[in-house]
Amino acid sequence: DGPSPLTPSVLDILKEENVCATFFVVGSRVDLYPDIVKRAYKEGHYIANHGYTHSYSTIYASEQAVLDEYTKCEQSIKNAIGNQEYNSYLFRFPGGSSGGRYHYLKNSAKALLTSNNIASTNWNCLTGDAVGNNTKEECIAELINTKGNQNSLIVLMHDAQNKDSTVAAL
Repeated sequence: DGPSPLTPSVLDILKEENVCATFFVVGSRVDLYPDIVKRAYKEGHYIANHGYTHSYSTIYASEQAVLDEYTKCEQSIKNAIGNQEYNSYLFRFPGGSSGGRYHYLKNSAKALLTSNNIASTNWNCLTGDAVGNNTKEECIAELINTKGNQNSLIVLMHDAQNKDSTVAAL
């Protein structure tokens, strides 16, 4: 849901550990912190799309609204990294790619995204930082619990402003 003022700390840790990550950025946040996105991109991290507003009522108003959010976010990314040819071709639905109030709309929006050569993904492991795990220990315990026996993980962590526990867990 970033970038945010916490993102540079995340980037410092990833750099120190020689790890590249995928950042699913929110376009309105990219517009606020373009230099952070540019740094992440220059350091080899993948910049992917999490919509422009992160407002469920806006994004999930229609299938076309999902595509419009993607397009607007992509333009913010292009502007931030200074590359108008860039396209992430990858979207993560706010709130996840299935379930919830907008489940059926998300399914039909996936088809529209696919027809525009845009893949979507979800997480398969999480820290719980989005639902109130407020300590490093709680985040790590949730990660271990949701990892199970999987050896290929997409870990959901947030670099939003109030997620100090995420940085500590990382």
